[in-house]
Amino acid sequence: MEISEFEKKRAANLIWNGAENYSIEPGFRVFDREGHADLYWNSIVGAVHKHYDWEKLERFYNTFHEKIDQTAYESLFWIAMENCTFEKEKDVRPVFPYLRREYAKRQLKSLEGSFALEDSAGQRVLAVMHGHFRRVLGENEGLPDVVDVKLLNDIEVSGDLDTDQVIDRIADTLETYFTYRRPGSTKPVPKSSVNPFSLFFLRRKQRREAGSMGPIRRLAFGYGEHLSEYGSEVLDQSRLSVAFAKYSAQTDEGLKEYITNYFGKPLYDQKTVRRLEKEYCTGNHTDVHLHFTDGAYDDEMLKSGFAGKMRKQAVEQAKENEEAFQENVAKYRMEILRLTNRIRNSMLMHMDNQVVKSNSGRLDASLIWRGLELDDDRIFRKVLPGDSGNLSVDILLDASTSQVHRQPVVAAQGYMIAESLTRCGIPVRVYSFCSMNGYTVVNLFRDYHEVKKNRNIFRYFTTGANRDGLAIRLAAGMIEKNDADHRLLIVLSDGKPNDAIKVRTSSGSYKDYAGTTGVEDTAAEVHRARMQGITVLCVFTGDEKSLPAVQRIYGRHFARIRKLDLFADTVGNMLQTCLRNL
Repeated sequence: MEISEFEKKRAANLIWNGAENYSIEPGFRVFDREGHADLYWNSIVGAVHKHYDWEKLERFYNTFHEKIDQTAYESLFWIAMENCTFEKEKDVRPVFPYLRREYAKRQLKSLEGSFALEDSAGQRVLAVMHGHFRRVLGENEGLPDVVDVKLLNDIEVSGDLDTDQVIDRIADTLETYFTYRRPGSTKPVPKSSVNPFSLFFLRRKQRREAGSMGPIRRLAFGYGEHLSEYGSEVLDQSRLSVAFAKYSAQTDEGLKEYITNYFGKPLYDQKTVRRLEKEYCTGNHTDVHLHFTDGAYDDEMLKSGFAGKMRKQAVEQAKENEEAFQENVAKYRMEILRLTNRIRNSMLMHMDNQVVKSNSGRLDASLIWRGLELDDDRIFRKVLPGDSGNLSVDILLDASTSQVHRQPVVAAQGYMIAESLTRCGIPVRVYSFCSMNGYTVVNLFRDYHEVKKNRNIFRYFTTGANRDGLAIRLAAGMIEKNDADHRLLIVLSDGKPNDAIKVRTSSGSYKDYAGTTGVEDTAAEVHRARMQGITVLCVFTGDEKSLPAVQRIYGRHFARIRKLDLFADTVGNMLQTCLRNL
């Protein structure tokens, strides 16, 4: 199998993201049958680095070398590690359950017959893999052999175990169901299983496969590349990953270049960015860097290695967002029209009206003397509807990976709100946020005066993590600088803050920016923005599990869109309530 340098780098980057550590040297990477870096499995490998002692696991893994059922042991090892690592990550990385389910669906369609293992151990692993991913989808494992069911139960290791306990659990399972014996084990190996001819032919086959595929071997779930093949370092791949890590993460200038090539040219010079970092990247957000962009790029940036390739994917995503919108354009236009009317009616009813002197209208008895003495015919009062110019709206889109399967929907929702507000003459600014490699990135799609640029919202794409508290702090800071009497911030989010840069505590230790810490920080920033006179609302894009978090962050000021034809009513009700209270 030929695997391109781009896919190798992409696999390494997925592992670094999963590990939240860009200094590690990935020793194992996973690819699908087409040679593409597997998003889910490489993220799992990275998370294994994060939660477990990789050196201990590697030493244990090396004990499989040249065993008669080596491939079976390696496959079962990774099934076990996938299960326990997923249990640790599922609550802090909302995208993991989605990625796991999608992977399971693909596997159940393609795994059967995709390769044939000649030994019975391999067939058993194949059955266990099928059963494992049936369970992932909430189905019965469908294994007719009760021994296979017991093997599956034993190999699905719990996330409550530490590294040593995980190793013991896997070793015990392999010793129970196979001929594996860990070093120092006194348990006898069944004589019938020790066939020198089988071992001879197996080793010859392994060497033949290694000669044709190098360090890449076929496993039950895909193709695994061992960069360090049982202690014998594969220098070309090792140098590749180390060099890329140094470029993309270990030097400030290299990282800035990487972020720029990925997201677009910076809007501000370095002096301005440093000032903003000093002002906003404090407290829970110390150690975070900022990158502001409008997504502008040139052809040279698209050629800049891995970041350039990812930039191309972002450009392609913009096309997909536009195409998805056009497929339902009639419904979208109808919802825009309905929302526009709801907003316009609310403005007429609830925005501040202005009472002025006029030569027509309601007679004001207190002004009659001016008509008699000063020949001033403006002795009437007229009520002018409130001017929408005293209201501004900012729309902030969560562009983290947890939104990956909702990209066209979120882009369309952002566009519909912005277009409706624009038609009502309300100044609108739209931007997205995400976090990557220690940077929180703000991507501006249109500013208040750019009334013709709502289509730019379809450039929305997702990647990385999300530091919601810092994003809302930045948005509030930018909103404070405008002159509107009434300022509104609408956040489209799934309510799951999660970022790799940890939070410093008063004791000098660190804690993850995720779970309760992320939710409480975001809630505090929403409260602070409201204290500054900014009305903060949320269009909730997440699932049922995130409802408590979004309620804690935004209180009652959020709306959940369940169906497209309810969009105008749901958002309209939320905005009407908001405008009524301005």
